[in-house]
Amino acid sequence: MPSRHVPLIVVASAASALADAVASQLRRAGNVVYVTHSADGCLRVACSVGPDVVLLDPALADIRRYERLIKAHPMCTGTQVLHLSEATARTQWRLPRAPAPRAPAPAATAGPHAA
Repeated sequence: MPSRHVPLIVVASAASALADAVASQLRRAGNVVYVTHSADGCLRVACSVGPDVVLLDPALADIRRYERLIKAHPMCTGTQVLHLSEATARTQWRLPRAPAPRAPAPAATAGPHAA
């Protein structure tokens, strides 16, 4: 999985209103979010992009199977899979950003009288 400075999150829920509300909160917090509306769609996206986090709606069919499939895929070795719930506090949706890369130090230059 490539190193990112902004977390990439996949939200999977058949309930469009729930998925969109969660995605909106995560985007306002500065995350990049993909929304899927099925477990199959979530699996395809997760295995394609290797997200940092996958949020699965427990109402989706056979959620444990999809969780295992996501975790087993080579693109998702570092992916954290979490379950959405209405009891989830908003603060839990904020993910830490990776530190920004440091700019290279300016090259030393010789003065005008250097030999």
